[in-house]
Amino acid sequence: MSLQTLLAFALVLGVVIVIHEGGHFLVAKAVGIYCKTFSIGFGPKLLKRRMGETEYAISAIPFGGYVKFAGEGAMEQVQDAGTGDSGSDLDSDGNPIPVHRYFSSKSTWQRMAVVVAGPVMNLVLALVLTTGVVMVQGVTVNPVTTVGEIEIGSPAEEAGLQVNDRFVAVADAEVDSWVGVLNAIVDAYDAQPVPVAIDLERSGQPLSLEITPRIDEEGRFEIGLAALQDTRVGKVKRDGPAWNAGLRRGDLIQSIDGAEVTTYSQIAGIVNASIDTPLDIVWLRDGIKQSASITPTAAEVPIDYKETRTVGRIYYEQYSEARQVSPVQAVSMGARATWGMVHQTAEFLVVLVSGGASGDTVSGPIRIAQFSGEMVRWGFDRLLLFMAMFSVNLFLLNLLPVPVLDGGHAVFILYEMIARRRPPE
Repeated sequence: MSLQTLLAFALVLGVVIVIHEGGHFLVAKAVGIYCKTFSIGFGPKLLKRRMGETEYAISAIPFGGYVKFAGEGAMEQVQDAGTGDSGSDLDSDGNPIPVHRYFSSKSTWQRMAVVVAGPVMNLVLALVLTTGVVMVQGVTVNPVTTVGEIEIGSPAEEAGLQVNDRFVAVADAEVDSWVGVLNAIVDAYDAQPVPVAIDLERSGQPLSLEITPRIDEEGRFEIGLAALQDTRVGKVKRDGPAWNAGLRRGDLIQSIDGAEVTTYSQIAGIVNASIDTPLDIVWLRDGIKQSASITPTAAEVPIDYKETRTVGRIYYEQYSEARQVSPVQAVSMGARATWGMVHQTAEFLVVLVSGGASGDTVSGPIRIAQFSGEMVRWGFDRLLLFMAMFSVNLFLLNLLPVPVLDGGHAVFILYEMIARRRPPE
């Protein structure tokens, strides 16, 4: 495992754990709980320093962390003592800590707030990361407005659209990206459910048509269009086969093994079927022809939650461009992205618990470290998005009603709220 991978893993794990435990810690301090220890990691303490009443530590086993509160589990003392009495739990100087500062002495609402603060902070972290990436990086769009495929019997076919038609405007508004084309059609029809005017260029000549989208039973719009995919290279993964062969963003691939290629899907099909088989690839960069032999490596691609298939990969993406958005749009997009992560993770957990997913699909520390290394090779923005996804995973996992997790503690406190008494030991 490379140093870069280890550093990326340490960053992901460290930030997510600090934010999670920081949530517990800050809320505990806010309600007056004595926090004895704040540790990143478990086991023997490698580094420690006392600041105020709390000892901050980095411990030997890095897969987690904890905040140690005064009087955890000391219910008998809480029940027997008044708020001014001192308990048996001692501070760093050997002095008794007042019982009213014990975790167990606080109200159910205060204890519930402390328990759920960790997972909630993981969710907040994911939102901040996704919003930040969108705000700084912008959103990626396909700059092509030319039709590449038309679905048979679709609204697009019924409107008379043809392959290679280029969209110029939708509802009298100019469009400059494929997502702009689709969004403009949907927005125009959503505002007024009548045929939408579209301005095209066909074989160099202007053409005006009308298209009427359909709405399926789930409320989704159906148009039946796909963009023309050219062969320009997008983001390239550092140290991958494409990168090592010299391919860079903006290169235009012309042929593979002497056969002309004109779309990204053509290239993907050839690469997928060519594991460990050298491919002679020719491309243009600034009008200059270049070539190299590139050998796709094997990669496991999930088919569903139980099965995967092995395909070839040279690790570059289809060309796209970044478009800047306003801060309000960035927050909205970040929230949608975070919700998508929550939904995806929750769906997987349901399938896993019901036996519909293989246990092999659950990533352990080594695989998480490998993912961290892979993401940083795609770019720092990808590492941040992976950190957001990992943080969402911890948000949901920690809310599971398992005794050792935050969700388990929350269940006991909820029982106390409803039953008006402590749960039996």
